[in-house]
Amino acid sequence: MKQIPHLNEQIRQEIMNIELQCERLGQKLETIFTDDFHELKEQIVIELIREVKGRPAKSEDIFNENYESYLEVGVEKKDVYFPNAYIPVWKCKREMFHSIGLLMNDNLNLLEKKLCKIITEMHEDHMKERDS
Repeated sequence: MKQIPHLNEQIRQEIMNIELQCERLGQKLETIFTDDFHELKEQIVIELIREVKGRPAKSEDIFNENYESYLEVGVEKKDVYFPNAYIPVWKCKREMFHSIGLLMNDNLNLLEKKLCKIITEMHEDHMKERDS
C-alpha cells in the first residue's frame, strides 16, 4: 500500500472514485462467476466493506481516523455467509499529529486478476470438497 501524507478534497474524490470502481468490479465478477458457484449450490459474494473501528461507515467518512475499506470475497451457502479473502483498498489512520492515508498499489486490471485468481481457487477447493 502506498502512503498518502496530504489529505485534501482531490484525494477524497479519487478515493471515492476508486471505491466506486471496486464496487462495480465486484458486481461484474459476481455476475461472471454466478453460474460456477450455482452448480455447487453456493452464491459468490464480492462486496466493498467500509468500516470505522469495525462498525459500518459511509464513503463520506474516508478521512475519519480508523476508516478502512476493503473488498471481501466469500460465499453464501444455505443462508450462511463464509468469508474467504479480503483485499485492502484504503485506510486512514492518525500518525503523530495528523492523519495519513494508505491506498492499495494495484490498478483495476491487476485487482481484477487478483480477484479472479482468488475466486477460481475458491471454486476449485469447493469442487474438491464436494467430490470427496
